[in-house]
Amino acid sequence: MEKVVCRTTQCGVPVPGATKNVQRLENRMVWLNELRCSGDEDSLWDCPGYPAPGVSVYQKPTVKMIKCSGQIKISLEPHECHGVAKYSVSPTHSGYFCKDNWGPKDTQTAELLCRSLGCGGLKEIPRARWVDMSNYERSEKMGVDCAGIDSVTNLWLCAGKPNQCRDPVVVTCKGHERLQLLGSPTNVCSGQLQQKKTKWEAVKNNINITDRLCTEVNCGTVKNYTYVDQNLHLTCTDTVKVVLMDGRRESKCFGRVHVNRNGLNQPVCGAGWTAENSHMVCKELSCGKLIEWTNKTDVGSGVMDDVRCSGDESSLWHCKAQHDSPLNCQQTPHVICSGSVEFRLADGPGKCAGRLDVLHGGEWKRVAKSKWNEKYSDNICQRLNCGKTTAGNHSERFFQGSGNFVSIACDQNQPDISSFISSIFYSVFSLSGSWSLSRPLVPDISECVKSEQNTPNEEAVGITCENHEVVFLKGSESCTGAVGIWQNNNTFWLSGSNETWNSEAAETLCQQMHCGRLTKFSSSSSAGDISDMIFRAYRCSGKQRSLFDCDKVELPDHNETIAQVECSGKINVSLSEGCWGKVRIFAEGKSEGVCADSWTEEMSKTLCQETSCGEAVFKARKLPSKEVVTFKSLHTVGNNSNLRESTFVKTENREMCVPAYVICGGRENVRFRPSRDKCSGVVEAFYERDWLPMSTNAAIRFGADYDFCEHQKCGTFDNPPTRLELPHDGEAITAIDCSGDGSKDAFKVCSISLTRNSILGVQQCSDWREIVLEDDGCKGEVAVYSQAGRMLVSSEGWTETEGNRLCTDLQCGKFKTKREVSGDDSFWKKTFKCPNDGKAESIWDCETESPPSLQRKKLFIECQGQSKVSLSSNCSGEVRINSSPVCNQNWDIDYSNRVCQEMNCGNAFVNTSGLPGAKSGLYVSCDQHHHVLGQCGRVEGTCQSSVSIHCYKNISFVTSEKCGGYLLVKYGKKRENVCADKETLNDDLLDTLCKKMNCEANDKPAKQANPETPRCWKKLHCPADVRDVNYCVTTQPCKTNKQVFLQCKGYIPRKTDTQTDTKKVPPTSTIVIGLGIGVVVLILIVLFVQKLIDRRNQKSRVLQQMFPDRGTDFDSEMYEEMNQPDDMEEDFRQDRLLAETEFVKGKGAQSSSSLQYDDVDEVTEAHPLTPKELTPASFRGNYGQEGASHQSGGKF
Repeated sequence: MEKVVCRTTQCGVPVPGATKNVQRLENRMVWLNELRCSGDEDSLWDCPGYPAPGVSVYQKPTVKMIKCSGQIKISLEPHECHGVAKYSVSPTHSGYFCKDNWGPKDTQTAELLCRSLGCGGLKEIPRARWVDMSNYERSEKMGVDCAGIDSVTNLWLCAGKPNQCRDPVVVTCKGHERLQLLGSPTNVCSGQLQQKKTKWEAVKNNINITDRLCTEVNCGTVKNYTYVDQNLHLTCTDTVKVVLMDGRRESKCFGRVHVNRNGLNQPVCGAGWTAENSHMVCKELSCGKLIEWTNKTDVGSGVMDDVRCSGDESSLWHCKAQHDSPLNCQQTPHVICSGSVEFRLADGPGKCAGRLDVLHGGEWKRVAKSKWNEKYSDNICQRLNCGKTTAGNHSERFFQGSGNFVSIACDQNQPDISSFISSIFYSVFSLSGSWSLSRPLVPDISECVKSEQNTPNEEAVGITCENHEVVFLKGSESCTGAVGIWQNNNTFWLSGSNETWNSEAAETLCQQMHCGRLTKFSSSSSAGDISDMIFRAYRCSGKQRSLFDCDKVELPDHNETIAQVECSGKINVSLSEGCWGKVRIFAEGKSEGVCADSWTEEMSKTLCQETSCGEAVFKARKLPSKEVVTFKSLHTVGNNSNLRESTFVKTENREMCVPAYVICGGRENVRFRPSRDKCSGVVEAFYERDWLPMSTNAAIRFGADYDFCEHQKCGTFDNPPTRLELPHDGEAITAIDCSGDGSKDAFKVCSISLTRNSILGVQQCSDWREIVLEDDGCKGEVAVYSQAGRMLVSSEGWTETEGNRLCTDLQCGKFKTKREVSGDDSFWKKTFKCPNDGKAESIWDCETESPPSLQRKKLFIECQGQSKVSLSSNCSGEVRINSSPVCNQNWDIDYSNRVCQEMNCGNAFVNTSGLPGAKSGLYVSCDQHHHVLGQCGRVEGTCQSSVSIHCYKNISFVTSEKCGGYLLVKYGKKRENVCADKETLNDDLLDTLCKKMNCEANDKPAKQANPETPRCWKKLHCPADVRDVNYCVTTQPCKTNKQVFLQCKGYIPRKTDTQTDTKKVPPTSTIVIGLGIGVVVLILIVLFVQKLIDRRNQKSRVLQQMFPDRGTDFDSEMYEEMNQPDDMEEDFRQDRLLAETEFVKGKGAQSSSSLQYDDVDEVTEAHPLTPKELTPASFRGNYGQEGASHQSGGKF
């Protein structure tokens, strides 16, 4: 048993003769008794003998005490009360404890360990990597698991075989006090030694000086020491300082965190890095407060890892951390402190105006405007010694630059900047003992800077401070005039005194203004009251790039002149395409672009006015792409509207940006599309090289809001309905919205909305006019229609040039011939003569103000082309103009009448749509004075469906039988039922209808019956004194759906139909009674038959008994008899069959009108009213087929 105990407790072997009995503690349970161990068991539980734990009764007052050979010692490494738990069994046998299964009781176990070592209670369980574990990995390990063990007095009681054993048992006991050295940041391993109690306290002279002191603070060994005021100061052998690295060089207050140890910079690893650690770095390096930190990938050899600072340490080096070298770093922390932040105003016309840039992390970054608070602007201006911001700070725009963005936003824990903007000064006590005022107390907004991500459409902040000043030249031309200085809405004049105004100053000024070299300089007397003028003076050496880089001097006495200069260059601002395009600045002999960043709508309006390109500015459809430009920005001076007097900021290196782009426009850039019409048509606007049409709504609104008709000298715009709505699948203007004061003259900056697949409308002003050829649209006398009526055009001045222009406008090809026609008609009061430059876009561009002479003659012109109108069938079908289908949209019955009359087919009867589906066609718009379709306006487009019409001459009548029957109207391929009011069906109408079918007048009145076949309807309603019965056919609704049934002499009704029509349909009650009787009779028959079967079966059984050998023959005779119905059964069957037949026939007569009707061509056509011998040959084939169908007994 002794062997088993010593082996299982990891205590060696039993000491011979050392086993003895000792007093048993009261109330202690004896778990194992009657053990019979052999010595080879793994534990006492494996020994035989005991019946079960705690079962065997043990009453002795003593128990066995066993002494083993092992001498167990437990300690902490590397410090007495802090480190990894270590054990030793003998001088040659030692190892470390590991925690395989530390759970909720691990704190209790650590507390036990600290108390057993005489180190007080537990202070904390630190991270394992914070202690030296160099010997742990290669040493023996013992697992510790105290779960389930009561009253543990020694950690060795919980020891056992390890499982995974990844983490050692590490504790910091209350008896351990951390050490650090407080000294200079240039060497944190030299200075006053401090120990951490409740706070850091200096170590007094009552301590044993050993190398352990330097080793504990990871600074090597003790090099020397001294006492200052009884406080111990150590200098260790290592020299250590914390540095920030930007790439491979040390940087100030930003960069990757490194430690310089003995002259070698090594990174700090970023595992477990926190904001508190970053704060510690900024504080240690006197770099202000932490702005931001992040971990950056940096695989390499590090010197610290898993750092955790509490914030009160003297250096990052003295924070809790793993101090080893080398460490495998996957990341290193990158820290930006407020001490690295700087501000500037960049790319502006002066040092006190421009885009706000922040030096952040060694990179100049822009400030996001979306998160900017204007209360910070004064702070920035004061920092840069530029005063405060100006009232016009918001309107000034600057070059946007490139690069990343930051935001500036101070949270509630930071000082309110606005409270510091006022001129509050703090006082300091001077060496002389008096109080004096010092600089303004300005908060450090550098602590409020934060990086921004995902800012694709962000705008940069721009600031203009009150000390911003620019120079300008006031003269009749650019680069010439009096020298002025504008600052904060005030104008100053440069003194022309000989003491300061010289060639050096003038040459500097010409270069600053991008005006070339100095031509001459002078001074002139002020034209106004000298007392109202403010002067400034500068003394230049000729080496400065700007007048403001020269020394500002006091004004000379008795100054009464203004400096004047004339430079060799010229400056001009224009657009690349005349009245639209990229903005071009001509300076220093070159025409260069300017970035759009600083360009404003006000500048666009000014430029359009200066270039005489209208008073409006259209917004671009699509801005140009980035390109290289020379000028970053343009800045106007005060309220000066002349762009050539602006200040230009030139790029030092050619920049890439979106160039400024302007589209000038005005009512003169909006017109009617050139056509044969004047003051009427599709409205379009010139927009970026193209004349784009306006949609119907846009044209109506524009015409009403901006006096379009008056501006076009076309009278007034009365917002008439559009005459044509044309689908347009190209780009079109759907809205023009212009800023202004709401008056009709407000036409300043306009935004244009564009879309595809819109509807265009023909608009018309009160002074509209149209020119036509009177015969067929491409030939005839030339006439002008207007509100004044019809007037003919004089032939004076007409040549082939004018003829070609007119024929082209009329879509009639080239000019063919002309001739003069005498007549006394009213003439148009103007003549036509096209300009020689060939730029006439319509015949109206050829109209002159010269009236015709008194010997005037009418003009007749014939063009080479034609406007040939046709129908796909005789007096019906699809309408075509020169083989092109006409679109159904905007078509009405008046247009159809023109076509039918032109085709000698009478009036139009009805319009129908052609086959649906997109196809090319013509949209037609007619006015009252157009008597043929060829004169109407037409536009090519895509039809969704074409127009089909039917003229009255295409109508014919048919009936269901010869000389009578149901009356139908036929046109095209359609057949429709005919109804009529009683008063319409008079004798005259009936006689006319009978005569049309070569039948004698009717001798019986017409009647109206239920329709034979369901179809659409047409109503007979004759106009007064009608001569052609076709014109009685109308599309009026029928009062009742009763079809006209005509009976002329010679009418031969169909027999089956007559029977069906004349047979009286039994009433519903009779049918119900008949069905009831039939059911009763059927039941009786079933019962009777069943009785017969039973009786015969009974007979069969008797006969079989009597004649067993004749059973088969008897059965055969019985079935034969059964197959012969008796008289009662036969009579019943015949009566039932007759009743069913009559019922079905009656039902069929009632429901004949409910037959499905899909297409009249599928039903056999009825006889035409017109006899066969009088039918035109083109129609006889169909009627012959119809007749054959009728003779064969087909249904109608």
